[in-house]
Amino acid sequence: MIFNLLLDLLNLRQRSIRQDFDRRIQRQLNALGKLSAISLSLERRKGRKAYERLLAQDSEFYVLHRGAAIAATWLSAISVSILNDISLRDTDIDGTPDTEQTVALAFFSRLANDLWAIIELVERGFDIQARGLSRSFLEHVDVLICCIHDLELTEKFADTIEPEQANQFWHKHISKNKMKRRVAELVNNRMGLAGSNIVDSLRAPAEIAGSTILHPTMLAGLAAAFGGEDVEYQTYPIFPRPMIASGGIYRTVLIHLFWLFLLMGPLPKEPHGAWNSIIKNRDIKRNRMLSELLRINQDMHGFMLEWHVTMKPMDAKIP
Repeated sequence: MIFNLLLDLLNLRQRSIRQDFDRRIQRQLNALGKLSAISLSLERRKGRKAYERLLAQDSEFYVLHRGAAIAATWLSAISVSILNDISLRDTDIDGTPDTEQTVALAFFSRLANDLWAIIELVERGFDIQARGLSRSFLEHVDVLICCIHDLELTEKFADTIEPEQANQFWHKHISKNKMKRRVAELVNNRMGLAGSNIVDSLRAPAEIAGSTILHPTMLAGLAAAFGGEDVEYQTYPIFPRPMIASGGIYRTVLIHLFWLFLLMGPLPKEPHGAWNSIIKNRDIKRNRMLSELLRINQDMHGFMLEWHVTMKPMDAKIP
């Protein structure tokens, strides 16, 4: 009875605080007209329609958008499969899953989550914010690729639970392009392109934009104030509009996910590099949905290369 009384009081407070806010605060905002909740909702609808027009008008932008969504679905499927596998399989002697499984779950979950967020930001017109997040996304892919090929690094990453440990790991293994150079070497060796700068050249725009946006700079602030050159704003640029230039975000992300796809081999189902298979359960390995998504992701990357959407022949030029 006391519990029900407390619950009623809590519900009453929830209703009261909402009503009081609308009466005292929201009503003032609505009275301003153009900045009312209704107008802001209309702005969001206009942004969605603007994005749909971009998809209809620019075929390459459409392909990049759909490719990013397929990649995000692929990452999500692997993450969920690993989670289900860990919950179903027998654990090792100390009662915990394999280190590779735990690290893989952390990486694929984060990458899936971040890529869906990048897509959402691009769709809503938050180009600057999407570019900032994509910089972090590339670093996570870098570390995942290197962990797959280095069990000692994997174990060190597994220990980055506390902020201090994570900070030490970043300074020792990631800062000053350490991980990026390792990825470039792995890619060049896999593709037989010794001496190529393909990895650096294809991610350079994202590196520059990311550095500019992530740090307090005048350029980032002015970009938010004045918006993109290829966007027709009906109001101020601080009310975002989707822009065709955001296709570059999708392109950079997909290129880096292609490196991951290339260097993870038959994972997650079979061992590769320094890792054992990260999906052990036979039924999950045979799951039709997972198998189909892995195949579709592979076909998507092949399509992007065939049509030179993500990479062009000149990109592999050796200096």
